[in-house]
Amino acid sequence: MKYCGECGGMLTRQRVADRDRDICESCGIINYRNPRVIVGAILCWGNKVLMCRRSQHPALGSWSIPGGFLECGETLQQGAARETFEETGVVIKPDALQLYAVMNITAIDQVMVSFRVQLAEKPELRCGPECLDLGFMSEEEMPTSSLAWGEVMGDGPQRFFAELRSGHFSIHLMSIGMEGEPFHNSAYDLR
Repeated sequence: MKYCGECGGMLTRQRVADRDRDICESCGIINYRNPRVIVGAILCWGNKVLMCRRSQHPALGSWSIPGGFLECGETLQQGAARETFEETGVVIKPDALQLYAVMNITAIDQVMVSFRVQLAEKPELRCGPECLDLGFMSEEEMPTSSLAWGEVMGDGPQRFFAELRSGHFSIHLMSIGMEGEPFHNSAYDLR
């Protein structure tokens, strides 16, 4: 960003409280850069999870859960439900979503919050513009070699399916650091 959102003045980089910040030369306002929030939904039907094959970069052609950027004015659950509908045509009620994981993705200044929901019936699927294909997949059917960002998920898919089989879920706090840093997961038991 080159210009102040308040007055239109030029921004310059200055050191403030041990961080480089963009500060307006005219009004002195600090332009804070904050992480973007991504929301996702893990839709389960029996022992299968709904997966989307991406039609856009990044990860074109790879499989992922429905998800995308949270919009202003939405709750996390509303954003996950909206993204699910846009990508799959499946309508889910935001209040039916259960928190599953929060992932720190510091390398690209993002935070992902994912939810899960167990569907009573198999819904009709419709590919949105961001999807090439859709399908409910069991653990055995999961295309592990073509999962979007699979190299940084650690044992996430296997852990999720183990929890799905047992019916006992934890809330996960995960961190993906800069390149070369290991994936880290902490699970918080809900019992």
